Amino acid sequence: MVAVAVYRLSVADPVFDRGDVIGLIVVFAVSLACLGLGGRCLRKTAHRIRATASENGFGSWLPAATADDHDRRVDFGAETGRLRRITGRAAALILVWIVLFASGLTGMSLLDAAADELLATGRRVPGVVVSVDTPAKGTPSMQVRFGGRTVKIVRDSGHRYQVGEAVTVVVDPADPARVRTTEEENENQFVFFLCLFAVLLGLAGAPVAAGAALGWRRRARAVAATGWRVATVDVVPDRSVTRRKRLPPTLHVRYRDGTGIVLRAVPSTHGANALADFTDRLAWVGGWGREMVVLFPQGPRRPGPYAVPAAAKTPRAASGFRRSRR
Repeated sequence: MVAVAVYRLSVADPVFDRGDVIGLIVVFAVSLACLGLGGRCLRKTAHRIRATASENGFGSWLPAATADDHDRRVDFGAETGRLRRITGRAAALILVWIVLFASGLTGMSLLDAAADELLATGRRVPGVVVSVDTPAKGTPSMQVRFGGRTVKIVRDSGHRYQVGEAVTVVVDPADPARVRTTEEENENQFVFFLCLFAVLLGLAGAPVAAGAALGWRRRARAVAATGWRVATVDVVPDRSVTRRKRLPPTLHVRYRDGTGIVLRAVPSTHGANALADFTDRLAWVGGWGREMVVLFPQGPRRPGPYAVPAAAKTPRAASGFRRSRR
């Protein structure tokens, strides 16, 4: 549904008939509802997996807790609570994207209303098409001469004009620079594309923010259940030369008991790219499966602990886990 809406806005000629704006709002609302339903199903699945994983004490991902896992420099209870606050900020961003989406649709609606008002109240004069511009990329337009003036009119009706064709120009009596024809609304293209940009950003941003909020919520609950385990971490960047878009770094984790695990950093504003090429870093690991967090004592841009979301690529190795070679 979202893909259809994006196509309607960006690929097809963005001409809005009556009910189009309401239809886009319905598409957006239904998409969010489906996202919520999918999240609910995922939560139920995650609960079942969590119950199964807890039977072995999350040993596939974390070693048994010991006194060595504690460090006076870090308030682990506060850091677990900070994961919940990150969840709250991500959830707040959903509202920001929704407001941006609604603002864009409102702006488009106001443009349509202003064009309709001009058509109903403007002064009508005869005009003639003197040139037609149909660029391969960009907005089609035409030059229209009327009453000794020549103005540019944006074309969005789909009508194929010919040079010399007669048209009816509608002029705003209070603002003669504001014109349209009976067929072409001639809306302000800067304002229109600004509104279109806001709508597309809202359509794209809200699901991403919702997914981020759901992911951080799951991680916060997973870490609250497992606690933190001290480890030494190598942040290994993706050096593939065949990929157009490189993957996030991998995190090679070595626990104090000699076991280890390979994690993949999850794309996030709390990503591990800024820590790439760091080796033998002290860190703490919490969570399980695809819901893990690596907590570094110092962040790349500010002092204080820095949490990186991650997902397990392999189960924890029982023995023989050594530092990776670069």
